Amino acid sequence: MKFQIRQATAADKEGIVTLFQEGGNPHNWSSAKWEHYYRDYPEGPTVSFVAESEHGIIGHYGLFPITIGSYRVFMGAHAYVSESVRGLAVISSLMKSLDEFCVAEQIPFIVGFANQRFTTVKTKLFKWKTPLYASFVSTGKFDPGAFLDRPFQFHYSSDWVAWRFGKSDTPIISKYQKQDGEDPVYQLLFTWQKVEARDFDIAEFECWSPEGYRSEPGTGFAQPFSLKIYDKHWSGPDLMDPENWFIQMGDSDTFVFKAI
Repeated sequence: MKFQIRQATAADKEGIVTLFQEGGNPHNWSSAKWEHYYRDYPEGPTVSFVAESEHGIIGHYGLFPITIGSYRVFMGAHAYVSESVRGLAVISSLMKSLDEFCVAEQIPFIVGFANQRFTTVKTKLFKWKTPLYASFVSTGKFDPGAFLDRPFQFHYSSDWVAWRFGKSDTPIISKYQKQDGEDPVYQLLFTWQKVEARDFDIAEFECWSPEGYRSEPGTGFAQPFSLKIYDKHWSGPDLMDPENWFIQMGDSDTFVFKAI
């Protein structure tokens, strides 16, 4: 099968949305959701690559500009290849175009929060690395100020907080209920200041804390956090040292905000 890889344009919106809606549209993609991510994103212009054949758009990979520490980089997201052409050809070509773009733009490194399956593919085939797995920590209080000296943490504007959560003030605590009838779990997705559960009339909340970082997946859910280094002469702090990172749950779009 012949296909080409190119940067996406606004004219590709419907084709990308149709691709993402495969398999029953489990992530509720629509034109409005695409606009939210790829036109309304407040931290700078997004970039995405599509694979296109005579049948339309068959693959996609998106990049979102972010600031980590003092470094302007990208976060990868929305990697998807049509079920009809699953295999290495399309994803390999998408990743090759991604690499060429980042090298040309002198991006030092990129990061991503993928599921374990795609993390394994990226690590084994595309030279990504996984410095840590973030597991849930249950606590009654949390102070991000304890980790301010860590060189790698995500820095966002208040506009981003409003874009991401629909409100600009923090902390952001979300009510998560897996099934009807189950007790809800409260998740601290994002905060700029110290948080105490009792101030929200709850006993505790889940969060990502360096206390819960693992070097291996272990038992129970842990979110892989991966990166790829492009600057061969990188002279900054060790990107593979978990003690150099501070990552919040809201830094990943894995978690949906539902107000308590």
